[in-house]
Amino acid sequence: MQEINVFVVDDHQIFLDGIVSLLDDEPNIKIAGTAHSGKQALERIKGTKVDVVLMDINMPEMDGIEATKQLRKTNPDIKILMLTMHSEPRFIKECLEIGAKGYVLKNISKDDLLKAIDTVYQDKSYLDQDVQEKLISSISNADEEDDRNYDELAAQITQREMEILQLIALGLTSQDIANKLFISKNTVETHRKNMLAKLNVNNTAALLKIAYKKGLV
Repeated sequence: MQEINVFVVDDHQIFLDGIVSLLDDEPNIKIAGTAHSGKQALERIKGTKVDVVLMDINMPEMDGIEATKQLRKTNPDIKILMLTMHSEPRFIKECLEIGAKGYVLKNISKDDLLKAIDTVYQDKSYLDQDVQEKLISSISNADEEDDRNYDELAAQITQREMEILQLIALGLTSQDIANKLFISKNTVETHRKNMLAKLNVNNTAALLKIAYKKGLV
């Protein structure tokens, strides 16, 4: 089995020592170094062979998020595994968006941590079970919030706008709708723009998608 060079970044010395002790006995893992801040990590990783970085988030001088951004620019081949106490979806999403390959919480078991290190080393993504559940829950809650928002917004659609929306759904052009309702084409376009604004969308396709979802047409 190929040796994995692991660098650990955490500002709590006791936790740092614990992780080093935990991994030091593993035959396929070599501790390449440690640091107490993102800034210190960037300095110490220069010229050092590192495959995987275990990165905390809250640290002095430079936090783990900024350090991850910098490290992705200077050492794009290094895989970053966030190891933190923060389970908030906003942290998880941001870290993954900026290039972290994995995200695990500090209550992770040794076996799962070893699995996470090996997974990201192979350039695959890894999220522990708790993190996955947090993300799924946040997506579900966001959908419910969207539904509530769209219900409130849809209530602002006037009867005339509803008539126009139904005709748009049938595939009629603005001129066709104007002829059918005995109004000007400009009036139809104004109603269309008003509906886009009320439902906070940018185009007719998105407008119709919400309309179908909410049973408006």
